[in-house]
Amino acid sequence: AKFCGDDFEIRHYERFTPLYVAEESFGAASDTLGSYSKVQSGDCVIAFARNDIFAIKREIENTTPHKCCVIYGSLPPQIRAEQARRFNDPDSDYDVLVASDAIGMGLNLNIRRIIFNSMFKSNGEKIVQLDQSAIKQISGRAGRKNSPHSIGEVTCRDPSDMDHLRKSMSIEIPQIKKAGLLPTANHIKLFSATLERFNSSDNEINATTDYNEQELHNILSKFSEMATLQGDFFLCRQTQMQTIAKNLNDVPLSFDEKYSLCMAPVNENCQRSMNILKKFAQEHSDGNFSGLNRAKAPRKPISFHDLSSLCNLHAELDLSLWLWYRFYDGREENNTDQENAMRLKEETIFLINSGLADADKLTLDHCYIEKDKRNRTSWERKTRKSNEYNLDLTLGYLRN
Repeated sequence: AKFCGDDFEIRHYERFTPLYVAEESFGAASDTLGSYSKVQSGDCVIAFARNDIFAIKREIENTTPHKCCVIYGSLPPQIRAEQARRFNDPDSDYDVLVASDAIGMGLNLNIRRIIFNSMFKSNGEKIVQLDQSAIKQISGRAGRKNSPHSIGEVTCRDPSDMDHLRKSMSIEIPQIKKAGLLPTANHIKLFSATLERFNSSDNEINATTDYNEQELHNILSKFSEMATLQGDFFLCRQTQMQTIAKNLNDVPLSFDEKYSLCMAPVNENCQRSMNILKKFAQEHSDGNFSGLNRAKAPRKPISFHDLSSLCNLHAELDLSLWLWYRFYDGREENNTDQENAMRLKEETIFLINSGLADADKLTLDHCYIEKDKRNRTSWERKTRKSNEYNLDLTLGYLRN
């Protein structure tokens, strides 16, 4: 803050209620189905994939008298808030929550016990084990002050995860010592111009035919490689920006337009969202208005896959509204499409709520235990290879 000339105020908060790690895991064994038949009112099961959440909700509602609310990242904000309100309401029939780590921020929830279904999740690139900070952040939602539960508890479904949970809860989280920075369009422009001047004086680099330094995704990649930050700062990852820039590489747009599109709220792992973004970019490049283009109206879900598709549709409509606001604000035809998109969003929210209310009728073919096994095996294999590689490096260093 001093380096940037900003004011900075530190506030220290203490937890007012105790939080304990359970003596035993929730499940009797790693591969035991039906572990959640023992859930109680106020429990929150944490899972990291939509299908896991849906499968656990299905199991709890089929094997116990409890009804479950669900909260996960791609659920529209209005529905997340409504699910939280319903779970907190002592007069509702919904007294168990199945959620992702989305509960870690911004929601006040009357949780008695946190149950981790798994300690492994995908970070978008690979399978990782939850770190201590994430575990403490999520576990801290149990037994909050002013909730009906004066004591919080945390445990795991899988007995083999308990050691990692205990260790994570027993250590202090290191202080955050650095702040992340993301380059602006002007930074990247200046860097690009410098690269171009340097390359024009270097015949060897100019002879390269399979690498174009002036393509935005290459500029961003090169910037990440060469950037040196002073003081207490680090460069934020630009993986998503690079993915979008590469996807739009063949679309003739100005530098500023491409950079703006790289900031769009798009899921780079969702091909449909990327197609919407590229279609918009192409039509905008051609001088045309890229309006709402949806052939079929959303329909009531008959499966959890349909429910996920409705959540994706809501995200796509948000993306379209973001693009229109950035590029077409004030245009008359934009107003009509904005109204239609907002109407579709409301319809989509209604259908998602209907699907959640009738979740027992939706079809689902998914096993959360098998999913956890695959994630665990993937993480163990990569960890083992990494350890072997580090050992080889150490032995090689000692021999030399």
